[in-house]
Amino acid sequence: MKGLLITSALLISFFSHSQNKLIADSLYQNQAWPEAITAYQKHLKKSPSDSAAWFNTGMSHLSLKNYPKAMKAFKEASKYNYPAGRVYLALAKTSALTNDLDAMYEALEKGAESGLAAYAFIKSEPAFSQQLNADRFLKLLNKIKLNAYPCLSAPNYRHFDFWLGAWDVFANGRKAGVNVISMAEGGCAIHENYTTAGNYSGQSINYYDPIDEKWHQHWVGSGGDVYNYLETKRDTGMLQFESKYMGPGGQISLSRLTFTLNDDGTVRQLFESSTDEGRTWAPAFDGLYKKQNNQ
Repeated sequence: MKGLLITSALLISFFSHSQNKLIADSLYQNQAWPEAITAYQKHLKKSPSDSAAWFNTGMSHLSLKNYPKAMKAFKEASKYNYPAGRVYLALAKTSALTNDLDAMYEALEKGAESGLAAYAFIKSEPAFSQQLNADRFLKLLNKIKLNAYPCLSAPNYRHFDFWLGAWDVFANGRKAGVNVISMAEGGCAIHENYTTAGNYSGQSINYYDPIDEKWHQHWVGSGGDVYNYLETKRDTGMLQFESKYMGPGGQISLSRLTFTLNDDGTVRQLFESSTDEGRTWAPAFDGLYKKQNNQ
């Protein structure tokens, strides 16, 4: 009976303690900052190693402009292994708001080293607005940008950058269309938007797949043409693909697509087709890309 009473008391204490944390979290989510701080303090007396509670306490103090208390809470969160990037960002913001620029830069540097990736947030956060043109800040922001968008600094993802730009496309000396090639998804993809003076247009998404270590291009044209190209050859300033495709009569053939960067900065795009499974190839479209004058 005594053991049952002890167990019951422990269970009541546990559920009561859990309820305190739930109440604190609810107050925090509803931005009831003073009440949330009080509730977290009560919770932390029994669970002093709860890093999330410390961090939320710090954010509550920060919202109330209690900057020294916010700094102290963030450091406690760090001591108990709260995600480093979030802690350093919070410390940097608090330091910026108190005009302690040395501490702000120190926090951002440590954050960048630990993988801080809040690039968009930092660019738009009013606390950092006065530093956006400072060279030191921009260098740190670039490091954080590379954490957020790792494809930007990965050589395999940058191989096709020679195709980026707004181009006039010529075939047989005549303008065939306009193609706008832009970086997409943080540099992890390249988007193509091709238009002509007539009815035809099309788009493609191009990307490097780290599993098969090849470039892919998926094209859809307004004439119902679909190509799923896979890299067959790659060299400096050159990328080649092949794809099956269905012709207007329903016949299935092979298409080979080769991009080559020329010495003058133009790009050659050569389409070839094969009806004998790649034993022989015939030219289908030989395009020359010239950068538009405003680039």
